[in-house]
Amino acid sequence: MGAEGPVLADSHRRFRWLVALTVLAFAVWFLLDALEDTVERAEQQSVKLMLNQVRSALVVRGAEAMLARDETLESLQGLNPLPLLRWEGEQPLTEENCTTLAPDERGWCFDSERHWLVYQPGQPLDMEGRQREAGEPFAWQVRVSYAGTVKQGKNNGKRATGLKLVEVDRHQISENE
Repeated sequence: MGAEGPVLADSHRRFRWLVALTVLAFAVWFLLDALEDTVERAEQQSVKLMLNQVRSALVVRGAEAMLARDETLESLQGLNPLPLLRWEGEQPLTEENCTTLAPDERGWCFDSERHWLVYQPGQPLDMEGRQREAGEPFAWQVRVSYAGTVKQGKNNGKRATGLKLVEVDRHQISENE
């Protein structure tokens, strides 16, 4: 019976270590999961804020164009909205050309060939009800907003009322790549 005592105590110690490591592993797993959710929410929030800034800048630019006698809103369709955002003393973390953005890198760029503002997420992201995987881009284009409805692709003499940011269809992005 004397030999069983130390063996039994050693087994209890091992069992306690096993339980402690299991609890620690679950805690680390939950912590990493919470961290991943926080990173995803932060990226989603930063994209929303950037889009709100771009939309606000387009409202101002559209108003400037409507007040200018030598400029039309139609001439601004497809414009790069990134220069409209003025950061004081700081350059935006954007690329003027999408070819310089690596496929595995997150960030904003402007595709001057197609006139698209592009955001490439660094992880799976859900924006405005649209899901994209990491590296699969979202794209928007600056278009003219008209009063009334546009029928069959014609503006039928409708009055231009401003500039808007319109998302490019996911299938249109994949066809052009």
